[in-house]
Parts: sequence; structure tokens; C-alpha cells
Amino acid sequence: MYPAADDETRGFANRQSVGKWKTYMLEEIINQRRLRLDVSIFENVMRSGSVADRMALTRQLCDLLNDPHSGTIECQQVLPIVTKLACDTDRHIRDIIASRLLKTDGLSADLVFAIVADEDDIAIPFIGLNPSFDDSIMKTILAVGDLKRCKAVAARPDLGAGSVRKIMKDGTEDVVLALLGNAKVRLGAGYCRKIYNRFHASPKVCDILMDLPHLPCEIALVHNQRTAEEMRKKAQYQGWVADFRSDDYISDKEEVNALRILRGVEAGKLQSVVALMSQRGMLTTSLLLRAGMNGYLPFFEWALAYLANISLRKVRRATGTMSARTVNVLLRRAGIPSDAHVLIHAICQVSAATGAVGKQADAEAFGRALVEVIMTRHAADDEHERMRIISLLSQLTQGRTRTLVSRLSEGMSRVA
Repeated sequence: MYPAADDETRGFANRQSVGKWKTYMLEEIINQRRLRLDVSIFENVMRSGSVADRMALTRQLCDLLNDPHSGTIECQQVLPIVTKLACDTDRHIRDIIASRLLKTDGLSADLVFAIVADEDDIAIPFIGLNPSFDDSIMKTILAVGDLKRCKAVAARPDLGAGSVRKIMKDGTEDVVLALLGNAKVRLGAGYCRKIYNRFHASPKVCDILMDLPHLPCEIALVHNQRTAEEMRKKAQYQGWVADFRSDDYISDKEEVNALRILRGVEAGKLQSVVALMSQRGMLTTSLLLRAGMNGYLPFFEWALAYLANISLRKVRRATGTMSARTVNVLLRRAGIPSDAHVLIHAICQVSAATGAVGKQADAEAFGRALVEVIMTRHAADDEHERMRIISLLSQLTQGRTRTLVSRLSEGMSRVA
């Protein structure tokens, strides 16, 4: 055991500790003073030096800012000098700063804005590549900058969330196009809706939006409907073809596109999509038949469930058991016209027979089976009914199924 230290010993130890701390702090102050540059020399060169002198000073200061071994204090002292040089009357000096600091991080906001305010060929590349831009700087440029500078900000790979919101709210069409072309920015469903609501009349914006793989399907469906409506108005105004022919052609294209969009919808989202389509008048009998004839049974079943106001489980039970009576009750509740009942019965029979209930069947295989069932069971004896159904099939089927139906129609016409 060591003897306990007396008060005098402890006091001496404390004085020693305090003395070492004072010595350490004094050395730190001396070192910081040594690191400080004499910026008065730089200021004299700026005031009275020639263009060549100022250019040489600019290069040296930019090299100091780019040097990874430069101290923080040195850089802080140099930045105000470089900011003043960035406002020099000689373009060559400003160009040196923008080009040499193009990829330099940690620049002050004052220096950044001084370069941004320069001529376009100096400012635009700097805006696009310099890493010193934070979200507040970007938002400021979007608020007060011209079109070229705003587009350069929108194309930055590190575009901040606040800047994206600013573009959503106030950005012009060209700025929004630059944002849509930014591969590093993934716009969520809410942003896509805002863009479409603002620029649904812009073909350029809509073309890019429709190509986005993550575009919400309801936007694509609404745009498809609007496009069809515009085409009908133009066809009627221009008098391209007889009204009934142009309307049939446009309706066919509208439904084909709608079915293509619907095939990409996740099963869990179909119910809400069907409700939206009903509200906007898209849920037509012809689209329902087209979906069923082409083997897209998930949408076919959800549409029947929504129109009849019953559960999807009951619809699948009705269509899967091939009960004609149950299906008739379902169709009456859904308000399906009676002249479409035969086709829906046939769709349900093929669906149950092939085990395709609730699935996306192969369109061609399902279509061939559907034609066979209709021709052999539902319209085998009634020639008039057979011709009517074949006419509907030729309108609402696609690909090889439509070719098959056309050949049957031609054969029946020759026999008649």
C-alpha cells in the first residue's frame, strides 16, 4: 500500500497539470498564427496589378483551394479573395476560376453565386458539375435564375428534394422536361400526378411521362382517354372520314391501349383502378368483352364484381362453376346489355374449362378456344346469331384470333 498523498503533493500535481495545459494552448495559438496568410499582398495585386499579375494570382489561389494538403484556415482566408477575383472585369480571370474550381467542393455561397451570375458559357457548366451546391443554393437559382440556369439545376444528379418540389410548383415546361430527363432523379407517383395535372396539354411532357416505367397506371389511362377524345374532335372538325368510321377506329385504339396499360397493373391495385375507370366513364361493355376475349381475366372479373356490387370471390365462384343461371343473375346485376350475354357466357366457360380463373391467359390460345366454344355451342344453329357474334369477335379480338375470325366470316359469306 502506498501512503496517501498529502495536500501539498496534490497541489503540486494540479499546478503541473495546469501548466502543461497553458503551454499546449499557447503552442496552438502560435501555430494558428503561423498558418494565417498575409492577404494584404493579394489585395494589393488585385488593386494595382496588371491583368497578367491577377491571372497568375488567380491560378495560384485556385491551386491552393484544390490542394488536399491546404489547411482549413488558409482556404477560409483565400475564399473572399477568389470571390472578388470572380467579379473581375477581365473575362479570362473569371474563366480561370470557373474552370479550375469546376469540381472543387467546399466553396462559399458567395463565390458560387458570383460564378453563377457570370456569362452563360462560364456559368452553365459550373452549375451542372460543381459539388458545392446544396439544396438552398439550387432553390435560389430556381427562384431567380433564367431558363438556362434553371435547366442546368434541374439536370444535376444530386438535385435536392426541396428543389424538386420547387420545380413541381413553379417550373416552366422546359425546366420540367430537364427534370424528367434527369436519370438520377426518380419521381414518385405524387410528383408524376402533379406534373401531369400541370402539363397534360403538353405533348413533349406527356410523351416522356408515358414512357416512365413507374408511372401510375391511372395517369396513363386518363391520358389515353383524353387522347382519344382529342382525336374524335379533330376527326370531326377535319372531316377525315365518315364520323361513325372514325369513332369506331378511335374507340378501338383507345380500348387496345387501355388493355395494354391494365395488363401491367398489379393484382392488388385492380380494384381501385376499376373504380377510377367507372367514375371517368371508361368501364364500358366493349372493354369488358375485349378483356375477357383476350384472356385478361383478373380485370374482367374485377369489373364484373364492381358493376354488380358483389365480392370478387362470388364472381369467381360464378364464372368458375359454369352455371348459366348464376352468371345470368350476375350479368343482370351488373347491367350488362343482353346482346353481350352470349359472349360472356362463352368467356366464363373457357375460363373454367382451361383453369384460367383469376389469371392472365395466353391471348391467342384463349381466343381460339373461345371461337370454338361459340361456334359449336352458342351459335351453332342460328345463322343470324352466328354472324352477329363473329362481327363482335372481329372487332374485339386481336392478332391471330382476329385473323381466324376474319377467315370464318369470309367462309360463311361464300356459303351464304
